[in-house]
Formats: sequence, structure tokens, C-alpha cells
Amino acid sequence: MNISDVEKRTGLSPTAIRFYEERGLITVKRRENGYRDYDEDSILLLNKIRTLRSLGVPLADIRLWRDGVISLNELITKRLRAIEDDSKHYHECHSTCEALLSGKWEQDPPCPLQEDTAPLPTGPLLLGVDVGTTTISAVVSAVDDGRCIEACLIDHSAAIALSDYPDAFAADADLLITRTLSLIGSLLSAYPTIASIGITGQMHGIVCLDKAGNILSPLYTWQNQFGNRAADHGKTVCQEIASLCGENIPTGYGITTYYALRRLKLLPPETAAVVTIADLAVSRLCQTHPLLHPTNAAAMGGYDLITNEFKESVLKALAIPRDLFPAVADGYALAGSHRHQNRTVPVAVAIGDNQAGMLGSLSNDRQLLLNIGTSSQISMIASGDTHIGGELRPYFNGKYILSGAALCGGSAYAMLKNLIQSILKGFGVEVGDKAIYEYLNRAAARTPESPLSVKTQFNGTRNDPHQRGEITNVTLTSLTPENLSTAFLYGICEELYQMYRNMTADDNAVGIVASGNAMRKNPALQKIASRVFGKDLTLSLHTEEAAFGAALFGGIAAGLLTPEESYTRIHHQTN
Repeated sequence: MNISDVEKRTGLSPTAIRFYEERGLITVKRRENGYRDYDEDSILLLNKIRTLRSLGVPLADIRLWRDGVISLNELITKRLRAIEDDSKHYHECHSTCEALLSGKWEQDPPCPLQEDTAPLPTGPLLLGVDVGTTTISAVVSAVDDGRCIEACLIDHSAAIALSDYPDAFAADADLLITRTLSLIGSLLSAYPTIASIGITGQMHGIVCLDKAGNILSPLYTWQNQFGNRAADHGKTVCQEIASLCGENIPTGYGITTYYALRRLKLLPPETAAVVTIADLAVSRLCQTHPLLHPTNAAAMGGYDLITNEFKESVLKALAIPRDLFPAVADGYALAGSHRHQNRTVPVAVAIGDNQAGMLGSLSNDRQLLLNIGTSSQISMIASGDTHIGGELRPYFNGKYILSGAALCGGSAYAMLKNLIQSILKGFGVEVGDKAIYEYLNRAAARTPESPLSVKTQFNGTRNDPHQRGEITNVTLTSLTPENLSTAFLYGICEELYQMYRNMTADDNAVGIVASGNAMRKNPALQKIASRVFGKDLTLSLHTEEAAFGAALFGGIAAGLLTPEESYTRIHHQTN
């Protein structure tokens, strides 16, 4: 068939048909004379694309579904979740979504969205991937100005429950790697000018490997609580580690998890190496032995930031062999390259997600990064020896990060949401998460101050896991939803502000760059954070900051731009 036949069969314009071909959503054969030759498979796929676009499904998600990275069920469920509180749009789309979930595609698809058919950039592109706790995100950006060409986010659905170990916080490492590599493959096919790959991910968790690099264990994530388990003589595992090696290594850090696994007899006997999930993804991409960047090595614990080596005294005291950890590759290093179809793409060593988020967010070294999502974190570039507290982490170009992490953060606000939801449910009223959050956000926006005081250490702290949060100054008239929502947001920000004040004696930061879903979706939280810190607040235009930072790191490692040029690729919007 020629394009006019396809136009009649699908109701799509020739411009739209060619656009979907250019974006890699359909593949069309060419005749000897150069004309496109469409077949029945093309018609079927274009009609499906038309149906999905009529529901508002992003092109990036359609490509991931077509390439088998996500299932149709995941695709439609994600879209329904996105529109669940837009009642008009939800009801318009619901019957079509239900039909698709049961495998029935519409015979007469509704009209698709109007496409922006602007041409793709012809210059080199950067690909960055973030293997997170619950999602995998990816960003494709232009080398020349850092603009986002495509951003995608998928729920990896890899979390697993270990029935005898509810404090394990584990994930299926095989599934995580499979989905990460599938996502990368899909984007490489869609964008032939991708010139480098950078990867980041949760930097404290570990996966056990055998000598051949085969996966032996789940990923034990940064949330792992084995370090807080009871050991001998009334101590916790973390306290036992500190008494043996003289260092406090928090629960969830690689060395603590490894030590606890061995103590609990959960360590696979064939274990020859432990790596982060991002290191493993890079190793599989390049078909090489894993490498550690200092940003991930330090997250294991027991690491010397000056010598860039694990401390022999710590390893010896805990009976951990040095070759358990991969070799450390410093600086903007390449791990190897990935062969995709007929081209080879350089791949950088994986970096820590905290550092990737900084690299993808800060346009100068005097800004603070305030990340509030499920948990929360305050980070800054360390200058000289002005720091007096906080956790010192390696950065790039001989710099360091000072960081403080709250174990609750946005999950404290989620606790308040759950409370209201459960009360409503008791009266037979079902209200979705989004609607509750919007109600709380509106309440906080109407109530700039609250007589209530909330301390948000509901999950304890890294130094004291037994510490608990509290709500004080409660009177017969102060306990209102408005006061609660405002006080919870203040509590989240004040916990981070206190960490910042404990980090440094010099309050010379020029402003705050905010990131994380809880911050992006809540203007009231943005205003409260600015008020608590006494500084102007901006948001990064890149919504997946860690993935974008990984993309920039990969571009620097591949020689596509310099570290100085990376600052000019960062763009902010004022709240």
C-alpha cells in the first residue's frame, strides 16, 4: 500500500504517518523506486497508536510498549493512574482503557492528539538512566544545549517480599537488569545519534555475584534494615560493626548489609563480588567485569575519600576480603562500550544517584540541592574545611558533597494522607491518593502558618533508628486538617534545615534548587522550604535530575563536553 491507502484505512494524515515513522514507532519498507510500501502490520500498528494517542498516552510510553519494555497492562494502568482525578477525561477514556486491558482494540479509533511534528535534532545526543528504588527513568538530551528530547519513567515492579525477613527490602535483580537493558535498547533504536550512555542508581544497596558475574542474590536496597537487628551483648549489628572496626556504618550501606547477610547465613556461599545495581547494569551493557566509581564505593562504607581505597583496617576487622569489591575507576571514566545494531556507543562507569542528581541540577557550586520524594535529602558542594557535620561524599573534579538524609521526608506527608483516607473509608467513602494530596496542598496553601509543631522522624534517623516523630502544641481548636498539613510540611523542611545548619559554619549558599516528586507537585511545600531556608527556590527543568546528571557524566567521559560546559546545560524555572 502507498501512503494514500494508509490515510484512508487509519484516518491519519500523511504528515502524522511520516511523523510516527520518523519517531521510530513504525518501520516501513521501501520499494526499488524509493517509495514507502506499507503492509497490513503497519495499518494495525498505526490504528493502535491512534487509539493510544487519543487516550493521551505519551509517545515515549507507546514506543516502550511496542518494543516490549512494558506490557499493555502497565501502559494502560499508568495512564489511568495519571488521569484518575480528572473525572471528565477519566470517564471519556475509561471504556476504551477497559477494552484494551481485555485485549479488544477499537475498530473505529477516536481522533488522536495533535502531534508536534518538529524535526528531531541531528546532532549527538546523551542518554542517561537512573535505576531507582521503585522506578527506572531515562533522559535523552542534546549535547549542544542540554534540552530534553525525551524523558520516560517506568515502574520496574521488581520489589519482592522475603517472608521470613520483612526488614530485607529486597528487589529482583534479574528483573531490574532485564528491564533496564530493554529500556536502553529501545531508546538506542529510536535515536541513532545517541553518542554516550551514563547510568546511575541507588548507591547503597548490593547484589551478590559469583566469579562469572552471575547474580546470586536479590538486590538488598538502601532501605535494608538488617543493621538494626539485634546482635550479641545487647548491641545491634551496626553497633557490633562499630565496636569491631571503629567506624559507624549505617544500616543499608553495602558493608553493613554484607556483614549482616553473612551473620544471618543468607550470604550465598559462591559469593565472589558485591556490586550496586547500576554497576551491574554497566557491566552487562559492556560485557566487562564491574567497576566502581568512588561515588558508589564510598556508599558501601569503610572508604577513604583521600586515597580512594577501601580502608584495610575496616575490611580486616570485619573479615571482608578486598577483592569482594570491584576495582575503583576515578574521575570521568568509561567502563567500555555497548554494541547496538551496527554501532558502538561509549558507556561511562556508573555513579551514585546523589552525585548524579547534583550534577543534573546545580548550575554553580554555591547552590543547595533539596530533594524531597519518598525520603528527603539536603546536599551541597563542600568548600575547603568549612564543614562541621553531615556526611562527606566524593564528587567530581576533586570536590566533595556534604549531605544529610532524612529517613521520612515525603513519606511523612503520605502518612497524613493515609490517615485521612482511612477515616473516609470508615465512612464508606473511597477517595484516590491524588485527590487527598490536592486537598492537603490546598489546605496548606490557605494556611501559611500553623500553631502545631511536627517532628518528622517517624522512621528514626541514621544515627538513632529508635528516635520517633511527634506532634505537639495540640489544643481543642488547633487540630485541623489545615494546621496539620502546614505543620507536616514545615516539619519536613525544618528537619533538613537543621541538618544544613549542622553541616557548615558558613551560610553562604546563594539559593535552593528543589527536586523530587513531593516538591514538584506541591507549591505550598516550595514556599515553605524557601521560607525555612531563607533563600530563593528554583526547580530544575529536567524532571528526572539523576538520569540527566548521568547523561551529562557519560557525555563528559566520552569527550562530548567538558565539566565546565555541563553547568551551562542546566536550566531552572522559578517557583
